[in-house]
Amino acid sequence: MTGEYCESARRRASGRRRRWRTIIVATLAASILMTLSTAAGAHSGDQSYVYLDIYESTIEGRVEYPVGDLNEVLGLNLPIGGEGTLAAVEANAEAIYTYSREHLSVASTGGTEWPIVFGELETLDTSVDAYVVVNFELDATFAPAPRQFVVAYDGIIHANPQRDALLIIGTDWGSGTFNNEASELLRYTADSTVQTVDLGDESFWRGLTGVIGLGVEHIRIGTDHILFVFALMLPAVLVFSRPRGWEPSPRFGASLWRVLKIVTMFTIAHTITLTLGGLGVIELPSALVETLIAVSIILAALHNIRPVLVNREWIIAFGFGLFHGFGFAGLLSELGLTQSRQFVSLLGFNLGIELGQAVIIIVIFPALYLARRTRAYLPAMHAGSVALIIVAALWALERTFGFATPVDNVVDRVVLWPNSLSFLVLIYLGAIGLYTYDRRGSSLLPVAADPVLAAPKAAVSVGRA
Repeated sequence: MTGEYCESARRRASGRRRRWRTIIVATLAASILMTLSTAAGAHSGDQSYVYLDIYESTIEGRVEYPVGDLNEVLGLNLPIGGEGTLAAVEANAEAIYTYSREHLSVASTGGTEWPIVFGELETLDTSVDAYVVVNFELDATFAPAPRQFVVAYDGIIHANPQRDALLIIGTDWGSGTFNNEASELLRYTADSTVQTVDLGDESFWRGLTGVIGLGVEHIRIGTDHILFVFALMLPAVLVFSRPRGWEPSPRFGASLWRVLKIVTMFTIAHTITLTLGGLGVIELPSALVETLIAVSIILAALHNIRPVLVNREWIIAFGFGLFHGFGFAGLLSELGLTQSRQFVSLLGFNLGIELGQAVIIIVIFPALYLARRTRAYLPAMHAGSVALIIVAALWALERTFGFATPVDNVVDRVVLWPNSLSFLVLIYLGAIGLYTYDRRGSSLLPVAADPVLAAPKAAVSVGRA
């Protein structure tokens, strides 16, 4: 009897160790996710900025002037931030365009200057200052775009030598650079206003890894996609049967397999439409796509409360994954990819999305599995699903009718880094606390019948006989 007791105690201790290992692995995965966060914005308030986007056959960009500095050099009185700034900037458009033409030029290393066509004016408010943004593109076609060229810039610097300026490459497939807002390439000062941009050799692998990173980043900041995956994960640690309803899943492997099936079908679906949208075969209005994505969250959350496709959530994932794919394609369309780079970019971007989703699952799934047998899990799943319905309904109204609600600010404070780390810690502390409390009170819910264990074992019976 003592031997049986010791063996039972060893099994319990081993089980606890396995659970802690799972928690540690999830925490490490969370750390990986946090390293995917983008760098902080570059704006300091006392610099101007030249951003360049290098595409296969064109070069585009923008100049960002601090409003106060622009007022000084042009003798203007533009409001520094606020709603009236853009109207005042547009009223002085010609003066701003003329100033930009005089203080920015782009030329080949051989001395051929490429004409600059200035376009839309915008304003940018940061935590330290407000900026006037002047968009432009070079009036030249390249085959391909050069990896070396000369950029001359002395905006603001010519009038105030204490100021400097940064040149930043925002997009360059050849070096794997996308959505870069902070990492500078060159610095302009009063003593160095003409500099050579050297992008280095074009690299297929840097381009591919850059697009993969872009896909991961899109998931990291895509709150609607994160919430959809979360809505699908909530019931994955449960099984549904009538008349008992939702019950805790009997096995970790079975629960994980359900999640994998769901995510796989989501992947297949959005891969189809990401490819079709990315290649321009099918294009849908972005407002419609974003609204349907919000609706997908509503229906997935409703299914958690009143299941329709019992234990077949993968069908929901596939159906609405089609619309999410069009949402992903919208981002790729902004990269100016030509046919020679489209396929590999689609492949890399899709892989990045899957990596981002995998991290979310690895981080959250162990906590859900640990909490599934507690009495609080089902009410918490229902409450969470109601919250998802409310958030997604507000998104749908915003995207359909165009009015603003505070929902984005609220969701961002919970879902986006670094606040998401606090949310993750609360989930794990809650799961561990609830499990420990119910286990000590002998009130853990029984798991559902395991179909594998319940199956007839004829071969075993014969052997015993």
